[in-house]
Formats: sequence, structure tokens, C-alpha cells
Amino acid sequence: MRDSWPRMFAAALLCTFTPRASHAQVELTHVEDASTPPRGLLRLRALTSWTRYDSRFTSSGTESLGAFLTADSLGATRFPALTPIQSLVQSVSGSPFTLSLGRSRLDATAREEIVPIGLQYGITNRLAVGIMMPIVRKRAAVLFRLDTTGSAANVGPNPRRSNSAAVTNNTQVQAEFTNAITQLQNRLQTCQANPAAPGCSSLAGRESLAQQLIQASQSFRTDVASLYGSGSSTGAAFVPTSQSAAQGAVAQRVSAFNTQFKDFLGTTANLIQAIPTPAGGPAGAADFQSYLAKDLGRDSLNMQERLGIGDVEVGFKARVLDVVPSKTRTTGIEFSVGSTVRLPTGSRQSTSDVVDLRLGEGSVIVDSRAIGDARMGRFGFVAVGEFATSVHDNDTTNVAMRNSRWTALQVSPRWHLSEALAIHLDYSMRSTDKLGGDQLMGGGVSYSTLSAYRAGARALPMEMRFTHLEAVSGDANRPKFFRDQLEMRIYFRLH
Repeated sequence: MRDSWPRMFAAALLCTFTPRASHAQVELTHVEDASTPPRGLLRLRALTSWTRYDSRFTSSGTESLGAFLTADSLGATRFPALTPIQSLVQSVSGSPFTLSLGRSRLDATAREEIVPIGLQYGITNRLAVGIMMPIVRKRAAVLFRLDTTGSAANVGPNPRRSNSAAVTNNTQVQAEFTNAITQLQNRLQTCQANPAAPGCSSLAGRESLAQQLIQASQSFRTDVASLYGSGSSTGAAFVPTSQSAAQGAVAQRVSAFNTQFKDFLGTTANLIQAIPTPAGGPAGAADFQSYLAKDLGRDSLNMQERLGIGDVEVGFKARVLDVVPSKTRTTGIEFSVGSTVRLPTGSRQSTSDVVDLRLGEGSVIVDSRAIGDARMGRFGFVAVGEFATSVHDNDTTNVAMRNSRWTALQVSPRWHLSEALAIHLDYSMRSTDKLGGDQLMGGGVSYSTLSAYRAGARALPMEMRFTHLEAVSGDANRPKFFRDQLEMRIYFRLH
């Protein structure tokens, strides 16, 4: 009884199974086989994976991660958040306008390092329990460039936000329009009460046209304040440049309003002379970064990194069929089933618009799988079928756009160069209910002395495996990644 207490204590403490890493938090594949640690042995499983990608799949092929900000002429078509500014310029200028910040390029590379550390304990030779805790680091290296040399850039940074002279001038624009509107409104009231009053002859029979002018100038004044800014408003991030056709059209409209007010008021004195201050030149990358952070509330385009614990998993694995090769039988087969519960311990924060930097799913997920491993002489074959489903959402934000079911099929044929050393090929097909699926291909090499231990060798077994994988196809927005995985399993006796 005294000899058995370490096993009982370990089984209670580790009532889990070292599963393969989770789908969204780490998305590792081909780290599963049908083996379980022998009775009384604790298996430490250390795996490191390096994933990198700079492109994603589309409906027609692939595109770079920075494609949404890469264009010969960056404007509202490529970046829809610029649409309100483009609409304001169209309204103020009174003419068609297509906003352009110039040629842009966003280079982005995502890297992900995963270190799932797992412990697995053999309660019997066929039943194991364990725990897995992944350490996750995600990085997004981003470089944004805006080249306006020789480009068709027609907007630039709003000087109202940084130049006191622009503040004074734009305040004057608002004051002159307000003064002209007020004079015309007062004249209309006076002439309505006394048509013979001085100055009413210029309004006689044109009262409705005067009202239309007041309404049009009020609308123009409001749009100018929204675009260029005023004494109390900072305006939009970008305004037409001084040499652009749009700024010329704005100046012409101001002049036209001045002429109309002079006509209705019967005066030769100019009432509106100030022109809204234009941008001195095109915007630069720093100006666009400021626009993203201050106006849109997004994170700036720079290198970002997240490091932390991912979603911890607990579960079990049972080997229900075990036909071991022998001297008289070269064919062997193992078949195992297992299930894990993934806990929402990973952070859901992600400040990047380019790469998902979240470390966990934010849900309690049950993951079940069946694993078959066949051996015939030097040839071996592993097949894994898997289904996972979310049973509780700890993070309820944006649930409609998050996966709730995952399925996967993995196959790995291998050729044994010796009993311990083998080379293998790998193929995976994965799908989800919300965010599509992908197919992976690769291969690698493995080394294991587990079969020798089961055959009677006294030395504790050791296992190592290296796998290289690439995403060869996928649904839209799935990353086209390259991954290297290095796994080591070390066994310890608890008594």
C-alpha cells in the first residue's frame, strides 16, 4: 500500500491528458499518436513550434497580410474608413472627388512560438491522464510606407490640428459666413415689415431665392467646419492640398457665396473673403499612423507582441486495442480514444488589425479524438479523427464570428529505417463552422525507444519528433503559414 501511494497521488493531481495543442490558440497538428505511457510512468512532453506567415488565402488565391493598405492610390476604396472624409470634400467642393493619400505599402509578417508543456501519467498500461499548459508568444512585425513623390495624392494633414494660424483663419471663415447670413436674415425681416425700407429693392421679388442662399450657406458652413475645423472643432484628419483641384473648387464656392450675398444685400463690400486653410502637402506615414490611433481608435501600425499562458487543457486517453508486433508477427495495430476539456485561461486581447494576437479561445471546449496506428514491417501509418465543440462562452464578445465547432483529419505514413528511427509524411484537413478550413502537408523524422521498453528493455524510453508543415490550401482569410515543430517526450518513474 505504501508503494502505491505515489501513483494514487499523481493520478488525483494530474486527472488529465496531454492533448494536442488547441485549434485557435495554437493550432498545432501531427503531435498525436496512439501511445500511452506505461503503468506507473510519468511522461513529460515538451514541444516547441515556430510558425510564420506573411500572406493569407483568398477566394481566388493568396494575398499579403498588408494588402488592405497596399495600393497605387490609397483611398476610400481600399480603406473604407476614409469614406466620410471623401464625402465631406465632395460636399464642400461641390464636385466629384476621389480621395488619394498616394502610393502605400504595408509589409507585415506574423510569427508565433508555442511551447506546450504537458504531463501524462499512466494509471494502467492502457489508460493515461494528464495536463497541458501552453506558453504562447505572438508577434506582428509591421512596416507601413506612404510614398507621395510623383503620386496623385490630393489630401494632406489638416493644419488646423497643429498650426495656430490655421485655427485663426478657419475661425474667421466661420465668422464671415455667420455675419453674412445674419445680415441677410435681418434684411429679410426688415423688408417683410417695411418693403420701402432702405436696401429692400435688391430683395424685392427674390425673397425665396434669398432663403435658399441662407440654407445653402449654412450647410456649406457646417461642412467646412466638419472638414477643415473651426475655433471649437478640430476638423477631419485630412483636407485637400493647396494645389489640388478640390481646394480650387472650394475657393470658387466661397467666392460665389460672397458674390451672391453682395447682390442680395445691395453692397459692393466683400462679406466673405477668408478661404479654409488647405494642407501644405501630402500626408506621410506618421500622419496616417496618427489618424489610425487618434481618429479611429485603432492601434498604430508597428511591431506588437503578446506573451502569456494559452488555454490549459485536461483530459484522458485510453488505448482500447493493442496488437503488438512480435518475432512471429510483423503486423501491429494500436487504437486509442481520448477527450479533453480546454479551459479559457488564455487572454482574448488583440490590439492588432493585421494579425490575431489573442492567446486563447475564450470558451470551454470539449475536444474528442480517435487515433489509429498500424505497423506492417517497416511501414507504419497513423490516422487521427477529431471533433471539438464549444460548450460555454466565457468571453461573449463577437460570438457570432467565432468558431464553435472544429473537425480535423490527420494522416501520417512513415517508414522505419530502424526500430527506433523513422521518417514520415503528414497531411491534415481541418474545417470549422464559421471561419473556414485549410489543408496542410509536410513531413519529418522521429526517434522512439518506447517499443523497446515495452518489449522488456530496462532503460526508460525517450521519444523525439521533428515535423515541418505548410498550409497548401485554405478558405478566405486563413493564413498561409509555414511551421516547424520539435517535440521531446521524457519518462520518469514515480516510485
